[in-house]
Amino acid sequence: MSTHRHIWYTSEGYDGGLHHCRKCGRDHQGPRPEAHDCPVSDAEHKAVAWLGSAGLYRTRLEAVQNGEQRVEPVSADQLFTYARALVCMQIDERRKAKSAVSRTDEGASL
Repeated sequence: MSTHRHIWYTSEGYDGGLHHCRKCGRDHQGPRPEAHDCPVSDAEHKAVAWLGSAGLYRTRLEAVQNGEQRVEPVSADQLFTYARALVCMQIDERRKAKSAVSRTDEGASL
């Protein structure tokens, strides 16, 4: 049993109301339940991407279809950090490649 809270919203207010969970889609008729048994965590609900061993995926389904055994939810802030690190790494690699080419050109002209 999980300890994740549901995020309820009420669509019909009569007889206690019809409640729906925004995260897992569960419906409940009557008084709003107090149980913390939502199968979806807040991190999973707010995930903008999923990180697996082979890289980032847009959806959890896409990761599973690619054969990933374990994936972790990635927030928007984490995704920005990963993207920034990747861009910095690519810039550094280009600078190193460019300086290596210029050194070989200088050696050939001597």
